[in-house]
Amino acid sequence: MAINGIDKLGMERVLERGSGEILAKEEDALLVRDLVSGACFLSCEEEKTGLRLFERAGGDCDLLVVLDEKLGEAVFRRFGFSGKMACYQVAYFGEKPSLDDGLTVRTAEKSDLPMLAEHYRLISPEELEKTVERGSVLLGYEGDRPVGFAGEHLEGSMGLLFVFPAYRRRGYGAALERRLIARTMERGYIPFGQVEKDNRASLELQEKLGLTRSENRILWMWRES
Repeated sequence: MAINGIDKLGMERVLERGSGEILAKEEDALLVRDLVSGACFLSCEEEKTGLRLFERAGGDCDLLVVLDEKLGEAVFRRFGFSGKMACYQVAYFGEKPSLDDGLTVRTAEKSDLPMLAEHYRLISPEELEKTVERGSVLLGYEGDRPVGFAGEHLEGSMGLLFVFPAYRRRGYGAALERRLIARTMERGYIPFGQVEKDNRASLELQEKLGLTRSENRILWMWRES
């Protein structure tokens, strides 16, 4: 399946913000490293070309996003990666969402790290700290009571969404993501994220919020350190 615009948003984000380093380039093939997250992005629709490009320039890419799942599986098998995750890319192309939800937000600070780390363990403590240092996590409040948080991963995708148990099923997850969408748009970027292929609840939330889902799937992969 052809790679299209929505599949390329992660690679485009790191290039737009100036943190993307081009490692190798051929006609219709590109390998980029994000200097913030350390993630590499490989875009190519032709398997032989993609493998050749990665073999030439991707030797130290230990965290890799391949924008075509079939090529990604070939890279995974050939180059000794230990883990992988297939995801749909989702993106918001609509008008800035309404924020009349009664929620107030503030940017998380270093002092919030113990609380964030207690509830969110899908990334390392070091990555979480760096995310907070970049001002990329929003804390949501109902009055003076914290209800949850959402943020932007180091490479630019939306995520880190967590609602405290006592406040679930009240629409706060959607409200927090709308806040993140609005802030991303204010900064001049297209809001995007990734959802694991079998995470139906998250895919339904993205549809409810008006995000477009890619037809293609991208493949994240990593080597254990």
